[in-house]
Amino acid sequence: MKFNQAIPILLSLLLCGFTACKDWEQTVELPTNNNSTDSKRVVVMEEFTGASCVNCPAGIAISNAIAETYPDNVILIGVHSKFLGAPATKGQVDLRTSDAQAIEDFLGSWLAKPEAAINRLYQTAGQSFRIGNPDSWKSFVDAELKKSPEVDIKIKSRFDEATRLLQVDLTVTALKQIDHAIHLHCGITQSGIIADQLDNQTGKLVGFEHNHVLLKLLSAVSGDPLATSANTQQTFTKSYQFTLPQDSILWNAAHCDVFGYVSQDATAKYILQGAETKIQ
Repeated sequence: MKFNQAIPILLSLLLCGFTACKDWEQTVELPTNNNSTDSKRVVVMEEFTGASCVNCPAGIAISNAIAETYPDNVILIGVHSKFLGAPATKGQVDLRTSDAQAIEDFLGSWLAKPEAAINRLYQTAGQSFRIGNPDSWKSFVDAELKKSPEVDIKIKSRFDEATRLLQVDLTVTALKQIDHAIHLHCGITQSGIIADQLDNQTGKLVGFEHNHVLLKLLSAVSGDPLATSANTQQTFTKSYQFTLPQDSILWNAAHCDVFGYVSQDATAKYILQGAETKIQ
């Protein structure tokens, strides 16, 4: 989908997000011939959001529309850091995590929410990895999808329901000569979490469904070093293990995904390729 083709869709989403629309998260009908791409890239989109962020529902609607347009090429990660991340209703589940805050701190400068890091591109003009205008998010995703991937990443998960032990196996293959360091990242998200969400028009969206919420990083926030360089078709493997806690709302394995992505080093941070799979 070209950016100018997406404008009517995004405008309708924003209109619903900024008016008294009770069912703002209704399914958006996108043209069927635009719901695919020949790109081999898988883009990682980290959305900085929060239950107490009144402008975030409109941003969420836009990121969901992007993911629905490219279901096999976009990984959404909802980063609920401290800023505007407190529960909208006291006593409800708190979606803030120390790992989400660590990502925010790692990426540095920011202005507000909602913002999104798209493959952790560094915006020189804004001096930031985070893009604040949701209207522009799709244009950045489209630009990333036009690039050929430098690496391929395959992800497999095994989950023992009795012990709740999760094992994630990742295989990374260089598709070209790589003359820079590469790091591997891995983590867990959960969808289908019901908790109220503040909204700038309705005041509060009761029973809001939060999706792609970051629960845990299994790797270091800067990624685990794989190599300082790589030859074409050179392969690297790494496994992670984690026991999912017992909780009445969070850590529902049936609603959890595990993601992996390869980035450049902790200075460049740019994400080369991502992969995602269900835990169950």
